[in-house]
Amino acid sequence: MSTPKNTAALFSLAFALVFSTGAKAGLSGFTEAHPLTQEEKILDMTVPPKTILNYRELMRNNINMLAAFAREHNPDFQIIIHEGGELLTKSLWEYHLEGYEKARAHGEDTSDPSFLVRLKQTGAPDGYLPGTKAAAFRKNINGIAYNDLYCSPRKLDKNIKKTGLRLISVSRCPNIEAFDKAAALSARDNILLYAFIHPSRAFRHILRQPIINENARNIFNINEASNISLLLDDSHYDSKAQMIKDIKNSNYDILVINPLFHEKSPFSADEIHSMKFKKNGARRLVMAEQNISEAISGAYYWHSGWEIDNPSWLRRLSFANENGIITEYWHLEWQKIMAEYFKSIIMVNYDGVFFTGVNNYRYFEKLTPLE
Repeated sequence: MSTPKNTAALFSLAFALVFSTGAKAGLSGFTEAHPLTQEEKILDMTVPPKTILNYRELMRNNINMLAAFAREHNPDFQIIIHEGGELLTKSLWEYHLEGYEKARAHGEDTSDPSFLVRLKQTGAPDGYLPGTKAAAFRKNINGIAYNDLYCSPRKLDKNIKKTGLRLISVSRCPNIEAFDKAAALSARDNILLYAFIHPSRAFRHILRQPIINENARNIFNINEASNISLLLDDSHYDSKAQMIKDIKNSNYDILVINPLFHEKSPFSADEIHSMKFKKNGARRLVMAEQNISEAISGAYYWHSGWEIDNPSWLRRLSFANENGIITEYWHLEWQKIMAEYFKSIIMVNYDGVFFTGVNNYRYFEKLTPLE
C-alpha cells in the first residue's frame, strides 16, 4: 500500500473539465452497481498484514484538508457528508488497531491471522470526546446525511444531536402514507428530509419532488433550511438551460447538484449565481456533489489503459456507480485529482459541498476485520 499523505497540492482545473464522458451515477445505499461478491464476504487470510492503516483517520484527513482550503476562500462554506457517522468519534475499530500495533511493538506472536478476530479492547469510551482527531473533524463539517432514518427501522446514535451538526435523511418510502409520516416526523425532529417512493424518479426530477416545509425565507447556512433537493442525476435534461430553468422555478432551500452537467460541462459562476434564488425570490444554498473516494472511468483525469490495479491505487468497482472505481483515497496521486476537482467547485462560488463516497473506508476495513 502507498504511504498516506496528510496534505496535497491544489491544481487549477483549466480546460480539462469539458472532456469527461458520461457515467451512471448513484448514491450509496440506494444503488447496487457492483455489490460485494461472495468471496469478498469471506475473510480468507493466510498471513496477517504487517501494517494496517487507519482508514477512518485517512478519510478524515482528506476532508479536513479540503475544508481548510475552502474556508480560506469562503469562511461560510458549508460541508455535508453522506453517511460516515462513525468518523465523528474515535471508534472501537481504532482502539483495536492501536492494540494490534502495540502487540506487534511488544513482540507478541501475531503470526496466526485469527489474532485479528481474537483481539479485544475493553473500556472504549462512549460518546464524542473532546481533544481527539475525530473532534477536530467534527468542527470541519456542518451536516451529515444518513440513509433511511425514516421509512425504515434504522436509529440514530443517541449522542449525534449533541454534536450540533444539521441532520439530513435520505429515505426510500414504500408508499404515500409512509412518505407523509416521514415528512411529519422529520419536521418534529428538525431533520431535513429528501424522501421518495419510486427509485427510478429519485435524484433526477426536481419539479416532481414534493417540497416539504416550503418557505420564503432567505437561507445562508444549512441550519436555517427547512428542505433539501438532491438533483444528482441530470440525465432527465437535454440541456443545462432546461435544468437551470427548472431549478429557478423551485423553492428548495438547499440544492445539491453534480458540478459537471452530463459529466462533461461545468456550470459557470454566473449559472451558479442564477440558481441561488428560489422562485419566490429568496436566497438558497447551491452545493456541489463530490465523490471523495471514487474515480470515474472516462472522466477528464482518466488515462487510457487505467483499470483495477493499474495504477495500483485503483482497487475495486464502485458499489453505487457503474463506471466508478474505489481508490486508495490516501494515495498522493488521487489526492491531487480530488483537490483539483474541489478547487474548481470553490472557484465558481458554490455555497458548499456534499461529499459522497465517505463510507468506502469500510471496504478496506473489511479486509482486516478488527471487530
